[in-house]
Amino acid sequence: MPPVADSSLLNVQPRQRRSVYEALAKTPDGLSTKDLLADVEMSEPNLRESLRKLDAAGLIMRVGRLWTAVPLGAEDPPSSTPEPA
Repeated sequence: MPPVADSSLLNVQPRQRRSVYEALAKTPDGLSTKDLLADVEMSEPNLRESLRKLDAAGLIMRVGRLWTAVPLGAEDPPSSTPEPA
C-alpha cells in the first residue's frame, strides 16, 4: 500500500513549497530536479531546500532520481454507517 499524506501537512507549508508539491502531483511518474526547475519559478538552491522539507514532512518521496508527490488522504471521511440513536 503506498503511503498517504495528511492534507493538513500541506496546508501549513509556505506557498513556494505548495507549488512544488502541486507540480509533482500533476505528474504521477515523478520529476527530476532539473525538470522541476523548468516548472516552478525559483532558484535551484531554493527548490532543493523545498524538496528536502517536503520530504521531511512526508509529502513527497524520492525514487532514484525522481521526486513524486505522496497522495493526500481525506481529512475526515464521512461515516458510511449510521450512528446509533
